[in-house]
Formats: sequence, C-alpha cells, structure tokens
Amino acid sequence: MIFEKLSEIAKNSKSTIAIGVGDQEEYLHRTVQAAQKAAQRGVAKIIVLGNIEKIPKKYPKKETIQIQSSLTPEETILKMLSSNEVDAVVRGSLPATSFLKNVKAQFNVKNLRRIALLESANGHQFFFAPVGIDEARTIPEKINFVQEGVSLIQKIGITPKVAILSGGRAGDIGRDPIVDQTIKEAEEAVQEIKKRNITQNIENYQILIEDAIKNQANLILAPDGISGNLIYRTLIHLGKGKSYGAPYTNIPKTIIDTSRVGPINEYLGAIILASALATKKIK
Repeated sequence: MIFEKLSEIAKNSKSTIAIGVGDQEEYLHRTVQAAQKAAQRGVAKIIVLGNIEKIPKKYPKKETIQIQSSLTPEETILKMLSSNEVDAVVRGSLPATSFLKNVKAQFNVKNLRRIALLESANGHQFFFAPVGIDEARTIPEKINFVQEGVSLIQKIGITPKVAILSGGRAGDIGRDPIVDQTIKEAEEAVQEIKKRNITQNIENYQILIEDAIKNQANLILAPDGISGNLIYRTLIHLGKGKSYGAPYTNIPKTIIDTSRVGPINEYLGAIILASALATKKIK
C-alpha cells in the first residue's frame, strides 16, 4: 500500500520536519500528540512551531520533539524551510489563508497545486485532486495535476493508474450545459495526456468514482475544485475515510497541507509523508 511504502522510506530518511500549530490549546494538544507519535516511530526529527506564549507543562518532552514559539509562525516556518533548517514543512493547524499567502510569496507562484493522499473506508489508498475550491478549472490545469501526480507516484516506486472524473455519464450529454462541459473536458484531458505520453494508464470514469476505487486507481482527478473539496470532506468527515495530508506539487520544496480540524492520525500521516518526500532517495 502507498502509505506503508512511504513509512518505510521515512524511517530511513533522517529528515527534520517542522509542523505548524494554531494558537488554540486544542490545536497544540493534537499537534504535539501527533509529533510525539511520529518521533517514537523514528520517522523524523520534529519541531512544533506556533505563536505559543505559555506551553503547558505536560508537553516538555524535548527528547522526542522540540517546541518553538514565533509571533509569525506562517512566515517563520517557511523561512526555516528555505534556509534548509528543516527538510520539509507540515501546515498542521496554521490558518489556511495566511499560510497559503506566505507559500505563494516565498516561492513566487501565483497558484498552488495540492494532491491529497486519501484512504477509502475499505482501505484503498489513492492520491486525489483537486482539493482547493479554486483549482483545476481548465483542461491545462487538469493536465498539470495529472503530470505532477504521475511524477509523484513514480518517485515512490508505484505504477500510476489514473482516473479522470466528470459531472455525468456520456449518456447524460444534452441534459445540462455545465454537465456537458465537464464530460467534454474530461475526455479531452485524457486524450491530451495520452498524446503527451504522460501516462497511457488513464481512463475516463465519467461520474463513476466508485468504479475508479473498485478498479484500484491510485490517482483520481475530480471535475473541479468545488466537487473535489466536497468529495474530500464527505470521505473524511462522513464516510470513515482517512487523509494523510496533501503535498504541494508545483514548488521546489516539500510542504504538506492538512486540515486545521484534522485528527491526530492525519497529522501523523502528514509528518510521515513529509519525511518520505523530503528524502533525496526519491528526488
């Protein structure tokens, strides 16, 4: 499975990971617990960074993790990454808007692409995009996601199997112009990806995401960011699925995004994912 393979890579990586924490104690509690579990597994050296004025005495375990305070953690954590003080960064529970703004400024990019590593309720693991509500609105953007997702999967030694989704079945054409457009774009994206030889192992699953999972697709692309975000939330928060974080794929450093309300296991998974992707063995 994908995550198990990443865990083995992380154990051999000796990476140093910084994970951000919001200024509420519940965020600190979850983040520190995840960091301690990751350290105990030996997958990374971990720094917890946030605007923390008073750190509770129950979190002084310096033998497993470090806890550092910063008045501007969204800026500080990225500067640590750019200066190679750490090998990778996990957003943790830092606010999304300010964090994304700082990532764009630090790496001089207009748009960011994230591909989440998810697990269905029956245990199938797959990369999934887009998860940002403003992402993958055009065919070129969809192709970029697939190209970067295929590269990511190949780096960890797995053969890509790509599924493209649309808003309906081919037989639904004519019912609604928006649905028609998604069906047309999905098929055009598949043909262009094959033409460019990004991968030949790609199929248009139309709206049948359940068939993509049944057929073991390991990279699934939703029709757009809104539907992708809803699929992610439904799976993770209602459908007993799991998330292991979402790496940014169009910047030169390893950054893993997470939900601010993500459970401890999501933060633990994101640390492991960050450690594995940061190692030079799969660069």
